[in-house]
Parts: sequence; C-alpha cells; structure tokens
Amino acid sequence: MQPDTHLDRSITRISYHDFINFELIYFFQANLERCIPSVADGLKLSSRKILFTLFKCNKKVTVEQLASDVSKTCSYHHSQQSLAKTIVRMAQDYVGSPNNVNLLDPDGQFGSRISGGKDASNPKYIFTELSVMARVLFPNDDDVHLQYLKEDGKTIEPLCYMPVIPTVLVNGARGVGSGWSTFIPKYDPREIAENIRRLLKGEVMIAMDPWYRKFKGTIEKVKSKAGVTTASKEGPCTYKTSGLFEVINETTLVITELPVYKWTKKYISFLQDTKEKGFIQVEFLL
Repeated sequence: MQPDTHLDRSITRISYHDFINFELIYFFQANLERCIPSVADGLKLSSRKILFTLFKCNKKVTVEQLASDVSKTCSYHHSQQSLAKTIVRMAQDYVGSPNNVNLLDPDGQFGSRISGGKDASNPKYIFTELSVMARVLFPNDDDVHLQYLKEDGKTIEPLCYMPVIPTVLVNGARGVGSGWSTFIPKYDPREIAENIRRLLKGEVMIAMDPWYRKFKGTIEKVKSKAGVTTASKEGPCTYKTSGLFEVINETTLVITELPVYKWTKKYISFLQDTKEKGFIQVEFLL
C-alpha cells in the first residue's frame, strides 16, 4: 500500500483535497461495487454472495434463513433486510421483473405485476433454492478457475463469475452509485447464444432488440429529435414498449397487456385520476 494513497492518521487536520482523494474516494469505490452490477456476470456484490452461498450448500430454505446464511458464509456486513430483498428479486419471474431467467426458484408469494414486486410476502414465510438454470449459466466445472476473495481470514465469493453467455444482457442491469448509474435492458437468451456462436465463428453478429419473457406487447425503436432512428454506430438506441387492448364496442375496451414496468395498481390509479378529471368514463373488472 503506497504511503501517498491514504490519509496520515497521526494528523488532526486535513484539507478538502486530501479528504476527497485519500478517504472519501474509497467509500465511493465500495459504494459502486455494491450498487453497479459487474459486466462480467451481471451481478451486484450482494447477489454474488447469495449465489456463492447456495452453490456451497443448495437446499430449500426461507428467504430470512438464507439471508442469515449469506451473512455468515460471505462476511456480509450490511443489513440482512436489504439482503432479503435482493434474494426476493433474484427469484421473481413476473413480466417486467428483474429477471428473464431467475437464478433462484420462488416458493410462495415473491411479488407480482400488480405492484411491481412490492407485494411480496414476509421473508419468514417464503422459500427459495437454486433454479435449474443457475448451474446451466454458471457451470460447476468453472468454479475452480475463479479468483476467490478473502475476508476475516476465510475464503468468500469470487471476484466475479464467468457465465456461458453474458447474463448482464439476459437479465439486464440497473443500479445507481456514487456519480454513476447504469441501465441495460434485457435480451432474448436464444438470440444472445446465436450471436455468441457467430462471434466464435468469426461471423458478424446481428443487432438485437430488447426482449422480456412473457411480454405480449410490442417493443420498437424510438426516433430521435432529428427524425432518424438511432443506430448503434451513433450511440445507444431508445426503445418504447406498448401494451395491448381489445375494442369491445364504441364505449368499451379491454386492456390485455400493459407496457413493461407499468404496474397494474399504479395504472388503475392513473385511470381513476383521469376519470375524476372528467376525461374518461371507466369501470374496472378485475
């Protein structure tokens, strides 16, 4: 450790420059590691600890018990309540959930499209375990080749896992850290695998559009202000998701699909507000 990269603890006064560059910077780095998923495996630090714990001892347990096991196995020093929420998110499988391929299996109420997952049951009463796809994406034979971290004198989770296809594209990535944020949409694992095969053969890969499992609506590129669809050469593309509805008669239509990330409860509230303002007449048949 270089002497000019950390604060001198023997002094009692420091400049703003030294505090930011020799002290605060390490908090920012640690915060980014927790909040921004790795491009290598698409996992945040807590998600990787959860996966490592279940790879060591896979059994069906309550979410609360698994959170406790992760804290002991991987020296997790933060809130177990936050860890339990991460476990729930890793098992969710409704349309618009954090997963196209959930790495954990849900057994119980893990949330739904009604409230965007916020209607999950108490971690004491819901169970989870590794899904079949977890070891398909992260093969057991690769474990011996990973670089494992050490903390409190014991070996904990690896620096990152190496999935057979980029899971950062399969399940996307969302996170906000100190000075940085990321949003990567989800893509079809089958299209990703086909592009990997093309890459291995030295062929040109085909551009992919976002894909959300079980979503029945449409996903289309949005035109820029100049009226030209954004191309990958010019920067990241912007997409719009649209739901579906069925016209019954002149005064009635049935909504059969909402756009991605539009939750049923909030959309009903939006329609109710619109009705109160006198813009529409609406009845709800749920």
